[in-house]
Amino acid sequence: MNKKVGELDERIVRLLGLLYRTERTTEARFDVALQPVGLTCAQYHVLKVLILAGEPLQLGQIAEKSRSVRSNATQMIDRLAAEGLVERVFDPADRRRVLAQITEEGRRRCDAGSYAVFDIERDLLEHFSEEERDQLTLLLSRLEQVWK
Repeated sequence: MNKKVGELDERIVRLLGLLYRTERTTEARFDVALQPVGLTCAQYHVLKVLILAGEPLQLGQIAEKSRSVRSNATQMIDRLAAEGLVERVFDPADRRRVLAQITEEGRRRCDAGSYAVFDIERDLLEHFSEEERDQLTLLLSRLEQVWK
């Protein structure tokens, strides 16, 4: 039986609630795991973006790669720079442009954070089969593409 436009399917409401709570729970688990190395989930992910890039990035690129807005990326870089984890450098091709570059301390803390994150990854291995993980990844990737 088809629902009328405007009526909500209870399963969709439950799914959206689960997605929201899962995101919040995942971020909280990362924050707890990363606390001993002095990073938040968001800080860790920005440092990972810089490491994976292999070069300094513009703040707009950091925002795009970390799926945030530029003002949030700017504030995050300000906090990371205050802690000595990143530094601002001028773009050699255009000195008007400022780039963010990870420092050795930022790399060290991110590497330490990766060991903490490993425990979260191991937990997924213990509770979901490889097939279940693949299926979940496929479905969430599809949702991500739909909502881009």
